[in-house]
Amino acid sequence: MFLGAVVVAAVVLFAWFPAGSLLNQRSNLADTEAQLATLKKQDAALAQEKKNLSDASEIGRIARAQYQLVSPSQQAYEVLPPSGAAAAGTPYSGDPGSTGPVAPSATPELPPGGVTTTTAAASPSGHTVAPTGSSSGSGLLSRMLHALEFWR
Repeated sequence: MFLGAVVVAAVVLFAWFPAGSLLNQRSNLADTEAQLATLKKQDAALAQEKKNLSDASEIGRIARAQYQLVSPSQQAYEVLPPSGAAAAGTPYSGDPGSTGPVAPSATPELPPGGVTTTTAAASPSGHTVAPTGSSSGSGLLSRMLHALEFWR
């Protein structure tokens, strides 16, 4: 009789508290915890990205890398392969980066020594550039100053 009462009590317990739904709930809980951990990692990554994007240099880096943007005082150049070139990522024979430096073509036309002009020239920005040349000699320094005149 005692054994029959235990069996009836077990049937009643399983009828009111089904074990299958309990196992299903535990499985759902484990899946939800895994999803929560993933979302916390994404939240941390987004918080770090937000922190990085508050820096102007990071914004500039992203603009140059992803959108090929440049500052107002800069110019962007892109070397394109000729039409019909090999697949992307492989160098082609016309790539200027794969050849060595060349000698200047106007070397015979340059005057020996320094610059011999005596008139003041206007730079593209409108400033007057003082003449350099024969008064300071034909040394290395005067040639360097003449070569770097385009920076003015």
